[in-house]
Amino acid sequence: MTASLSPEDLSFFFNPKSVAVFGASTNSNKSGYKLLKNIIDHQFPGKIFPINPRGGEILGMPLYTSLAEVPEEVGTIELAIIYVPNTRVVQILEDCIARGVKGAIIEAAGFGEVEEGKKIKAQIIEVTDHFRKIRVLGPNCTGITSIAQDGEGFFSSFIPMGKTKSGSLAIVSQSGFINGAYYPHFTEHNPSVGLRYVITIGNKLDLDENDVLEFLVHDPTVKVVAMYIESFRDVRRFIALSNVAQEKYGKKIVLLRSGFSSTGSRATTSHTGALAERSELIRAVIKQSRVILAEDFWDLFLLAKTLTFLTETQINPITQSNVAICTISGAAGAIMSDWAEKWGITVPELDQPTWDRLAEIYPPWMPPAKFGLIDYWPAVEHAKGDYERIVLLSIEIALVSPVVDAVFLTAYFNTTSWQVDWTRLQDLILKYKKPVFVWLFGGKQDVMAGETLFQSIKVPLFQSEKEIVRTFRKIAESDQGR
Repeated sequence: MTASLSPEDLSFFFNPKSVAVFGASTNSNKSGYKLLKNIIDHQFPGKIFPINPRGGEILGMPLYTSLAEVPEEVGTIELAIIYVPNTRVVQILEDCIARGVKGAIIEAAGFGEVEEGKKIKAQIIEVTDHFRKIRVLGPNCTGITSIAQDGEGFFSSFIPMGKTKSGSLAIVSQSGFINGAYYPHFTEHNPSVGLRYVITIGNKLDLDENDVLEFLVHDPTVKVVAMYIESFRDVRRFIALSNVAQEKYGKKIVLLRSGFSSTGSRATTSHTGALAERSELIRAVIKQSRVILAEDFWDLFLLAKTLTFLTETQINPITQSNVAICTISGAAGAIMSDWAEKWGITVPELDQPTWDRLAEIYPPWMPPAKFGLIDYWPAVEHAKGDYERIVLLSIEIALVSPVVDAVFLTAYFNTTSWQVDWTRLQDLILKYKKPVFVWLFGGKQDVMAGETLFQSIKVPLFQSEKEIVRTFRKIAESDQGR
């Protein structure tokens, strides 16, 4: 096992000044071509050296036949990306060591999963002198995405990627699925969620989740870390780093962990060669590290997105779990109240000043409830259909209340009628520093338009009452455990 790293020791992986790409291909259908094109298309500011034994030219650049052919005058090459058959990896690493390359991302598979690959793995450990001569990320990964500013940075995946907003969310995954197939899906559907890094660690031959987490803990641009892990390398270090991230730096960590079941454990072993771990150990690590546990990939990204919006709007920590439910539908409010009680969330009795303010906008024949279920439809009718004024005023009255820590809102969204200037909701959130979680309903196209609008003002949306309650409970538990 290698010594612990300072964050500076890993900077060449995430923000390299120069990159050699082994396996670059002139065939536009091959992944080696797409990998190089990703780097170029995202305006990587450093030097790029594509390498393929056939030589020639690629994307307007010379294609070197070997690393030795790259002129010495170019100076140090910081990082190598190796996308070749696993049988060629050892020799390439030897060439990199001879040239003084600092790190290598091995994107090839077949190292921990099959017997022949295990032999190559042993050879890699030997030629690198247990990674003292060169540091390695992977193998069996899809590289790193480092977004320095909108649409620009270091994109080393072989999956074609579009322009992405830069932000404060970092994603760490043992599976290449995240920086590959899911990345384009997530960014297309969540264009307002800014990403700082997407890091895949694969088989963890050298660098592991702890090395990456240590780097992210000390990176001031990162506020939220979402992780998918199939096995822990060093549980004590993970627990320590997670607690430092939360207590000292105020960062949030969401973890999705596979291998709880016997079948899941077998699946992770066959996938990345991860060692099986008892579910009791996994649960103990999660409890002591105080990370937020996600239930599946959807939940992981929902929590990460929600936390990103909360941190970027500087919402105060949720010290109590008292919520007001502002709803246009009494039925939706009732169901949400049921879920709230099931998950240990209180819909409190309203203080008198709050109730009095609500009563002013309600009709005499139907006053507001005495507790925090605010069905604002009677008030809309009483205001002769002034939907915008009533819904925003109801939310503000709830946010002002000293017994309310958050608001759950259900609202009808229509692009042609019942329109609301929802940027005023963002103003309220910024003013009172309390979260508002929203469930929209209406026509399909209207709701899709609503999703885009609410993302732009950094207000988290959910697809059901249950999803709102569950997400809030997990975040509240994290805040209250600090």
